[in-house]
Amino acid sequence: MKIKHFVPGLALAVALVPAGAAVAQKPAKPPKPPKPAPGSTAITFDAKPTTIVFASPTTLSGRLSANTAGVTVKLEEDTTRPYGDSYKPSDKTTTTANNGSYSFSVKPGVNTQYRAVAQASPTVTSAPKLVLVRMLVGLRVSDSTPRRGSRVRFSGTVFPAHDGRTASIQKRSATGRFVTVARATLRDAGTARSSYAKSIRIFRGGVYRVKVVGDSDHINGFSRLKTITVG
Repeated sequence: MKIKHFVPGLALAVALVPAGAAVAQKPAKPPKPPKPAPGSTAITFDAKPTTIVFASPTTLSGRLSANTAGVTVKLEEDTTRPYGDSYKPSDKTTTTANNGSYSFSVKPGVNTQYRAVAQASPTVTSAPKLVLVRMLVGLRVSDSTPRRGSRVRFSGTVFPAHDGRTASIQKRSATGRFVTVARATLRDAGTARSSYAKSIRIFRGGVYRVKVVGDSDHINGFSRLKTITVG
């Protein structure tokens, strides 16, 4: 009988794995676009910025390596997770400039992954770019210089509508970290937006904001900072 080589620590590692235990697997990555053949046209693609606030624009741009003018470039988008397996044509089409460059201006309403498809010969597809969309959170206070112990009303709107979710009213601590001091439920304010309101008794001044936690379509939204000074 032949004796197989003993690997130190292997027996112990095997013994620590329970029988029948499933081995964790990393989630599959979306397939990368095929590399162009030598001498063929390649296309670059970028987004600036890659994170926007709802209703704000971002610019998608790139260039064909062949420096060819007049090539039609179509923009495709995927708004569903996992991104990259369900692209659909957008309403955006452009043509390349003399140096092969092109650009689009878009205002995605939800997190969206984009790619560009150039009608070169043959057709060439860019690598993807994911653009993340923050909820737009507004904040108003009824009194920014209240007397000690009086109530201040925090209110605002959130775009797009997220009825039933929570608006967290937060105050900046001495360490710079924001701590939640009150919560309000987002209410129906029409098809496009939600609203919230909450009264808080204020004893000390400070810097406040409102945070709404994101979901599958949007990332966390934050209001602008509001300073309250106790008189």
